[in-house]
Amino acid sequence: MVKIVLVTHGHLAQQMLETAGQIIGKPSDDGFATFAVTTAASVEKEAAKLHELLKSCEDGALILTDIFGGSATNISLTASKDLPKCYVITGLNLSMLLTAMNNRKKLSSKELAEKIEADGKRAVINATELLIKGL
Repeated sequence: MVKIVLVTHGHLAQQMLETAGQIIGKPSDDGFATFAVTTAASVEKEAAKLHELLKSCEDGALILTDIFGGSATNISLTASKDLPKCYVITGLNLSMLLTAMNNRKKLSSKELAEKIEADGKRAVINATELLIKGL
């Protein structure tokens, strides 16, 4: 089963996981982890900690980060660079996390990475244009 690790600035990762749990129920296993990045974080030190968490994921892992180019993503890329079944997906939103929670037991890490990326993009909608203005 694919492990899901949320790596974000501050407490966003923990809050996202708790919110997703309120919507579809809390995960019944330890297949999820959160990793908070602070302003004082050293990329090398934090990446080493994250690598320790990831290296035992036999079925692979997906790391969902908040923003491309940020410390959370840089740490995640450094930590996962020698792990072939580990994918880093940026732009974390609730839709992506729900997709991960609902599909991680039935898809490979690569398939899940592709699905999460597609579902995350589909979830970004200009609701004003779509619903109110009817365009």
